[in-house]
Amino acid sequence: MMTLLFFLVLADPITPSTLQDALQVPPRGAQAEELAARIRAAFPDGTDLKAGEHAPLVEGDTVAFILEADAEPAPRITGMVNHGRGLDLVPIGETGLWARVEQIPIDTKFTYAYAIGDRTIGRRTVEMPDWKYPPESSSRPGQTYGRYVPLEFRSTTFHNKRTGSIYVPASYDPAGPPAALMVFQDGDAYRKENVGTVVDNLIVAKAMPVTILVLLNPGVNDDGSPNRSVEYDTLDDRYVTFLEKEVIPLVAKEYPLRDDPSSRAIGGASSGGICSFTAAWHRPDLFGRVLSQIGSFTNIRGGNAYPDLVRKAPKKPIRIFLSDGTNDLINKHGDWWQANEAMYAALKEKGYAVSFLKDRGFHAFWTCGRQLPEALRQTWADSRP
Repeated sequence: MMTLLFFLVLADPITPSTLQDALQVPPRGAQAEELAARIRAAFPDGTDLKAGEHAPLVEGDTVAFILEADAEPAPRITGMVNHGRGLDLVPIGETGLWARVEQIPIDTKFTYAYAIGDRTIGRRTVEMPDWKYPPESSSRPGQTYGRYVPLEFRSTTFHNKRTGSIYVPASYDPAGPPAALMVFQDGDAYRKENVGTVVDNLIVAKAMPVTILVLLNPGVNDDGSPNRSVEYDTLDDRYVTFLEKEVIPLVAKEYPLRDDPSSRAIGGASSGGICSFTAAWHRPDLFGRVLSQIGSFTNIRGGNAYPDLVRKAPKKPIRIFLSDGTNDLINKHGDWWQANEAMYAALKEKGYAVSFLKDRGFHAFWTCGRQLPEALRQTWADSRP
């Protein structure tokens, strides 16, 4: 006990890079006690390292995860780290502390938690030092912005409840020419990422035409179950038929819309990304532009077949924007980064107008929000006002 108190009194707070070096050889005995004392000294007095609610230690792109726990069951880090597969923590001798040091891109944002058996504690979101949204994601002094109009109806195609909103940009003139149209899947998630603000800023900058946004959420069945995967990951034309027969006519009653495919775009993230491609793939006469972010071109419901389908089918008149991050998911359905690379290669080989924005982001809507201004610029490139 006296030895431990001695270490606690004299301990210098450890840094993540120093801890990373110290963990190259598993610490034992007095060395582990000294290391544990330095780890504890890096946190404010009174921090309960067992609760897991404390922030990790961050030094540039080096992140140290610390937890105090029993030896059995051994704790793990879960969440977005290691492509969603989690990581084992390393014991600091017999001190009860566990640690793991990882390199996390300095311009990213991620979530994690600790798992101890079937118990999860300490869910937390971490913004790395250089994380920030682009300027187009914020409103600008003196500029007018549009409005969100609630959208709620019952689908006759899917026999379920639909919610979402319509975004009417400030530059839309009911007495003017018809507007372009863009449909987003997971509409509420894109709304949280300030998609309306981004669009208004890009319209003012003449980077995209005056565009009505339809921010559509996945359906909720009568028993309360979500219908997202059925609607988004399935490769048939049922969802785009739903858009054609139900959604677009509902919107067009209030807002005159252009009907040429080059003035109509569809976008989404993850399963919403592959859904957007599927819609345009089946109906290029309805949607001529696709925005797919962290798209799930994996084997959830056969989406991994798309690269071969693209190569074998006649080229279709659609323009495609893809984006993904090197920290995206790897799980039983596949590797998202590799799937998007394969999709891009197939589209490029076939001669499509396709762009691929690559970064180091994780599988999250905030990754998409950060990319959104550039994603919309590229989606609407070569469009007419």
